[in-house]
Amino acid sequence: MYPKIDLHMHTRYSDGRNTIDEMVRAAAANDLYMIAITDHLFRPFMRPEWLDKAREEIEEAMNKYGIHVLYGVEITKPLIEDLSKPIPVTKEVQLVVCEHPVPDHIRDRRRFLEYVLEGIKKISLNENIDVLAHPLNLGRSNVIHDFREIERDFLVEIARVLADSNIVVEVMSQMYWWYPHMSISSFTEHYVEFIKLCKHHGVLFTIGSDAHSVCGVGNVYWSLKVLKRAGVSPDEIWMPEEKKD
Repeated sequence: MYPKIDLHMHTRYSDGRNTIDEMVRAAAANDLYMIAITDHLFRPFMRPEWLDKAREEIEEAMNKYGIHVLYGVEITKPLIEDLSKPIPVTKEVQLVVCEHPVPDHIRDRRRFLEYVLEGIKKISLNENIDVLAHPLNLGRSNVIHDFREIERDFLVEIARVLADSNIVVEVMSQMYWWYPHMSISSFTEHYVEFIKLCKHHGVLFTIGSDAHSVCGVGNVYWSLKVLKRAGVSPDEIWMPEEKKD
């Protein structure tokens, strides 16, 4: 059985609709073992003013509802040149998820994918980052509209890069949203193949809803379906306490 976790969600401290207390309460209602609050960090080299207050609220909510809550951030829309640098704020949090750059300024598909790969390589080498958030969320870009446009050799290269690092791959339960031009069944089928490649190369996985309100907390059915179809075992689901002291 997969662990009952949801390690990606947002609150009013970024673009979420609900407070930390409300999100943790929803997690308790859904019998989750562990969640992570991962509000957006758009400027990774600046300390957000809400950092201390959010930590206090997480501690209060953990004591109130009796579940394990990690204090994290999601590095959002990073500049590729910044991904090679130390990120000071990560020393103050327990979990760092990071999305790869999506270069909307590039229209040539080959150059577009090369840029994505370069971003993933830089993330994989950054010791401050734990999880690659919703990888290959490219279907709403100006270049990629169908996951099948991404060649298998490119997917294999990504799997190899990630396997050579300590970066964990998130299976995010709303990934299909990023590919509105594909049927859900078709997208699911092809994303499963990507997860299979990652598994084959020894990558570990985590589970996240990317919830922005209490309604989404613990809504990870699609993630579990993908993991199961890809043959990922519960032992291949990364638990943060295995990496963080």
